[in-house]
Amino acid sequence: MKAGPTPPFASRVALGMRSKGLTLRRFCRDAGVDPSFFSKVLSGKRSPPAEEAVLRRIADLLGLDAAELIVAAGRIPSEWRALWKDRELFLDVHRLATRAMARGEAPARGVAEAATGAPALPPRRRELSEELL
Repeated sequence: MKAGPTPPFASRVALGMRSKGLTLRRFCRDAGVDPSFFSKVLSGKRSPPAEEAVLRRIADLLGLDAAELIVAAGRIPSEWRALWKDRELFLDVHRLATRAMARGEAPARGVAEAATGAPALPPRRRELSEELL
């Protein structure tokens, strides 16, 4: 039976572990997660931890962006709570995401966004997007 693609969370964590030279056992001890459970997460047999605090601890340990890792785990970071309060912002983000998915790629980045790493949002929302990040 052929294995499917590695889930985004698992691939980011595995790459982070390799770059830091961490074994699974050492990583799990430092992150405070069960090695048996996390082994299954990395192989795609279990879902990532649901608790945001655990995901943030993992991101911190691996030097990853916490919001990106939380999204890769299928969750919405708490600092993005404006998405629930601002329908226009939600629709902007939704349009960017669905347009990229339709093309089968990540959202396009402009020169300024590529330099800063900030997502490409319409200029009228830039100040709110910076607040969220």
